[in-house]
Amino acid sequence: MSKIIKIALVGNPNCGKTTLFNKLTGLNQKVGNFPGVTVEKRSGLSTMSDGQKYEIIDLPGSYSLSSTSPDEKVVQDILLDTKNVSFPDVVILIADVTNLKRNLFLVTQIIDLGFPVIVALNMSDVAKKKKIQVDIEGLRNALNVPIIEVSAKKESASSLKSKFLAEHSKKGEAIIDSKKIGGKTLGVLAEKFPSENQYRLFKSLNNLENLTWLADKEFYELVVQNSSYNRNEAELHEINNRYEKIQEIIAANVVPEIPNDDDDTTTRIDKIVIHPVWGFLIFMSVFFLLFQSVFTLAQIPMEIITNGMAYISDSISNVLPAGYISNFITEGLLAGISGILVFLPQIMLLFGLITVLEDSGYLSRISFMSDRLLRMFGMNGKSIIPLVGGFACSVPAIMAARSIESRKERLITIFITPLMSCSARLPVYVFLTAFIVPNEMVGGIISLQGLFMMGLYLLGVVFSLVIAVILNKLLKITERSSFIMELPKYGIPTLKNVVSTMINKGKTFVFEAGKIIIIASVVLWFLSSFGPSSDRERIETKYTSETMLQSHTLQEIEVLKSSERLEYSYIGYFGKSIEPVITPLGFDWKVGIALITSFAAREVFVGTMTTIYSVGSDKNSKEALASIKFDKPTAFSLLIFYVFALQCMSTIAIVKQETGKWKFAITQFLVFTGMAYLGSFITYQLMS
Repeated sequence: MSKIIKIALVGNPNCGKTTLFNKLTGLNQKVGNFPGVTVEKRSGLSTMSDGQKYEIIDLPGSYSLSSTSPDEKVVQDILLDTKNVSFPDVVILIADVTNLKRNLFLVTQIIDLGFPVIVALNMSDVAKKKKIQVDIEGLRNALNVPIIEVSAKKESASSLKSKFLAEHSKKGEAIIDSKKIGGKTLGVLAEKFPSENQYRLFKSLNNLENLTWLADKEFYELVVQNSSYNRNEAELHEINNRYEKIQEIIAANVVPEIPNDDDDTTTRIDKIVIHPVWGFLIFMSVFFLLFQSVFTLAQIPMEIITNGMAYISDSISNVLPAGYISNFITEGLLAGISGILVFLPQIMLLFGLITVLEDSGYLSRISFMSDRLLRMFGMNGKSIIPLVGGFACSVPAIMAARSIESRKERLITIFITPLMSCSARLPVYVFLTAFIVPNEMVGGIISLQGLFMMGLYLLGVVFSLVIAVILNKLLKITERSSFIMELPKYGIPTLKNVVSTMINKGKTFVFEAGKIIIIASVVLWFLSSFGPSSDRERIETKYTSETMLQSHTLQEIEVLKSSERLEYSYIGYFGKSIEPVITPLGFDWKVGIALITSFAAREVFVGTMTTIYSVGSDKNSKEALASIKFDKPTAFSLLIFYVFALQCMSTIAIVKQETGKWKFAITQFLVFTGMAYLGSFITYQLMS
C-alpha cells in the first residue's frame, strides 16, 4: 500500500481555497480542532486517477507568516515545525489571480521555506473577463515552480484533479536572501543547524517564544539574548525586500496590473451598501432577515425533530416494561439526544446563511461598518455576527466567534453573547409578561406586551455592552488588536460550499458539545427521578389508596403523583434547601425547582411549572398555564432573572469547547447568575 501523501492548501482569505478543498475532497472530510487550540481543522482524503491517495489539509486563510492571530499562528506552527503532525509533504498555494500582488507575498514566503509546491492561480475565468493578462511561462521562470490556472467554482473535481496530477510539485529557489535580513544572528543559527532551511530559521527566530521544535533551544535563546538582533527591524526589512521583488515580477508578467476602476460593479454596489444611511438600512434589513430566517425557518424541522423524538420515546415506553430502565432511556438519554438534535436546524441554518453572506462578499462589509462602534466596547467588526446570532441561539452564535482573530476580542464576544435574549427565552417572556402588562393595543397597532418584551431584549443588550467595557479593562491580554479586512469582489455563493459548511458545523456541535449535554441531561434525570426510599413508598401508598382512586381519575392521580415525586426527589429537596436564598427574590421552593430544571434549557421552566403546580397533564395548553398565578413583583423578578441568568447547559458546553477552558465557562456562569440574583433582588424589593 502506497504512502498517503499529505498536502496543505495555503492561501489568503477569500482566494477560493475552501471551494477548492471541497471540490477535491467531496464529502470525505473530517472536522475537528488543531491540537491544543480551538482553531478548526478541516482535512479530507482524495484519490487521484493514478490511484494515489492524498490527505488534504485546509489550513486557515493567512496573509503572511508574521501574524499574531490564532488562525494564522496555526499556519506558522505547522509550516515551521517539521515535527508537527500536520507538517505537509507538498503545499498547494492558491492565489487569486485578480489580486496577484497581495497574494504573492504569502506565496513567495512558502516557496522560501523550501516546500515542494504547486501554485494554483484561481479565478482565471474572472481574470479573463477583466482582461487581466498573465504571462504564465514568465511567472514560472520568475518563481521557478509549477503554475497552473484554475477556476475552483466552475471546474469539476475531476478536471481539477487532472490539472494537479499533470504537474509535479517542485522546490523553488529562494526569492529573497535570508542572510541579508537575518544578519549575524541568523549566521550563527545556520552554523548550528546546517541542515535547516535558512528562511525557516529566520521565521523561527522571529517567533522564538512560540517554538519548541529546535534541537537546542537553550543555545537558540542564548544567541538572541546576546545579540543586537531586532525582530521588528528584521520583519520590516523582509517586507520591503519581498515587495520590491514582487513588484518586479508583477511588472514583467502581468498586463495590465490590476486596475482600480470606479465603474467596476463592486465599486458601484459598495456606493450603496456601505453608504452611511442606505448601508445602515440594508445592514438592519439583512440582519432582520437573518434572525427571522433562523428563528422561523428552523421551526418546522425543530418540530419534526421534537415530534420524532417524542414518537421514539413513546414507542420505547410501549415496548419496555414501566420502570427505571424505560425512564432512563426515554427521560434521560433520549431527552439529552433530543436536546442536542433540536438545536441542529438553527445551527446549520445560521452557518449556512453566514456562508452565503461570506461567499457573496457582504460579510466583510458588515464587519467593516460595525467596527467603529464595537471597538468602543473592546470588540471589532467581526463580533457583530455572533452578537446578532445570539438573538436566535447562543450555541451557533458562539461558534461563529471563531472568525475573530484577536483572542481578547473573541473572548469578550463569547462572554457577552448569552446576554442577547435567545429564542429559548421567548416562551418564558411570553408566559411571565402576561402577569405584568395587560394584553392591550395602543392605536390599534402597537402591543403593550410587545413593547415591554422589546424592553427586555434591549436591557440584555445594554448590560452586555457594559460587561464588554469592564472585560476590556480586566482581561490582561497584551495582544495587539488590529482590524484588517479585505473587501472582496461580490460573487454568487455555491450551493455545495454552503451545504458542506452546514453539515460540518452540525457534526462539530453534535460530537463535541453533544457529549456534555447528554451527561448533564442524565444527571438532571437522576436527581429529579430519585429520592429517599421512605418518601417514594409513602407517595406510592397514598396514590393507590381506595380514597384517592374514588375521588380522582387515573389521569389526575398520575399528574398529582408526578408532582409529589418531583417535590420529594433529590432535586426537590435541593429546591427546598435553596428556598431561604431565593425567598428575597419572591420565589418559593416550587419556583426554585423550575429554575434548576430549566438549566437543561430555559424553555423547560414553563413545563416544570405546570407539573409542579399540578395544573394538568398538557404542559403546553393555555388552560394549564392560565391556572398558575404570580403576583406582579414575583413575575417581574423572574423576568429579570431570566434576562441575565445563563440557564442553558448547551451554552456552557459550547463556551468550554470554544475557549478550551472550564474556568472561563464557570466564571461566565457565576457572573451572570450573580447579575440575575442581584437584579431580581432589587426588582422584587422595590416592587413589593
